[in-house]
Amino acid sequence: MKFIACTEGHSGKIEAFSLEMIAAARSLVHAGDEVVAFFAGAEAEAASSLFGAADRLIVARATKSDVIPAETYARLLRDVVAAESPGLVMVPYSANGLDVAADLAARTGWPLISYVNEIKRDGESLTVVAQMYGGKILAECSVPLPAILMINPGAFAEAAPGPVDSASVSTIDAEAVLAGGKVKMVDIDVPDYADVDLTKAERIVCVGRGIGDEASIELARNLATMLGAEIAGSRPVVDNGWLPKLRQVGKSGQKVKPKLYLALGVSGAPEHLEGMSQADLIIAVNTDPKAPIFNVAHYGATCDLFDLVANLSDRLRAGTGL
Repeated sequence: MKFIACTEGHSGKIEAFSLEMIAAARSLVHAGDEVVAFFAGAEAEAASSLFGAADRLIVARATKSDVIPAETYARLLRDVVAAESPGLVMVPYSANGLDVAADLAARTGWPLISYVNEIKRDGESLTVVAQMYGGKILAECSVPLPAILMINPGAFAEAAPGPVDSASVSTIDAEAVLAGGKVKMVDIDVPDYADVDLTKAERIVCVGRGIGDEASIELARNLATMLGAEIAGSRPVVDNGWLPKLRQVGKSGQKVKPKLYLALGVSGAPEHLEGMSQADLIIAVNTDPKAPIFNVAHYGATCDLFDLVANLSDRLRAGTGL
């Protein structure tokens, strides 16, 4: 059986979840099975140098566009699926994957399970654990193969990076499909992270909607200062204008792996977990004991975050003499 692991990359780098996709596929193989990585874009050499954990790599090379629109990616993937006849296609839960997985499922008629956290194989079927209602419910279901799974980034550890044997790399010219697509890439607007690069921070204090209002963020900011941490926010906080976009953690913000991640009033939507679930130590504070953030937290507290921040700040001041 073949397992296709979809990968992504642009702007000179490969998305970290690409190695997670390959690891997820590798965890399911039996003797005689094959993991096939699929990549579309301009970073063909980077993909070939990293995806050695796969048995083969299929590259849809496009040298004239840095980003492959989901419409084109889906078309290229459909052609690969038709040629390879896989038993399972694994797509990352990403802005691109949301459209690609649905397109492939509609055209193949295969079952699609989204927001997948765990997978176990039982012969020709899978037992899958997936998130529902923003992660507040974990649903276990049986899925017959062939099927399509959309995997939550962070659900699997990254596969070891390494080069793919040149004999195991197949290249497709994607330019004709890209030129014939209805969606055209006009421009890429990338924030300047020179002043605030959360990806390099060893400690982060992140506030979510539970912080209440912009004024209350100052309490968390003071705590962050005492901890030697950067202040960050979830998307609702940034959308409300309480923190700048450069300090957003999550799918549409920065993806971080600090040594300490203190989440205050963060519910833990899948989009947010994608950006921080690989932190070394995650401490979550939320009054809702069913908040999805607790699914990835190493330590959690269901107390009022303002009480915790006040008490922790007092202890830090007492210990430092501030």
